[in-house]
Amino acid sequence: MDMRMTDSLRQQAYAQAAAFVHTLDRRDRLALQRDWALSPGVADEIIEMLDSYFAANQALSLAPLAEAFVPGKGGRPAVDVYATDCGPLGLECMLLADGKPGEAVLHLEMSGDDGALRLHYQYIGS
Repeated sequence: MDMRMTDSLRQQAYAQAAAFVHTLDRRDRLALQRDWALSPGVADEIIEMLDSYFAANQALSLAPLAEAFVPGKGGRPAVDVYATDCGPLGLECMLLADGKPGEAVLHLEMSGDDGALRLHYQYIGS
């Protein structure tokens, strides 16, 4: 799949990332394994990482699509999508808690198969 950055590709990547964050918001280990093909150990690690950044009752989300790619403080957008040297797209997504930015950043990759993007979890960091 041609991974040149287009608005359409950026929006597809955002949609996948938002769906993944919705699963994170539910803190659903089984859905992480079933829907995102993560191992039980990685799913447990993700939930532990979320618990270290957020209270259990905080709603997790991404910035709304209309604001996601607009540079914010420091010049970086809340969702940064970029091409990598290896081929897949990289994403750095600021996680919002109850609609407010926190320090946690979700790192993902998207690869293309048969014209569709496939999300690959990397890590959550600060």
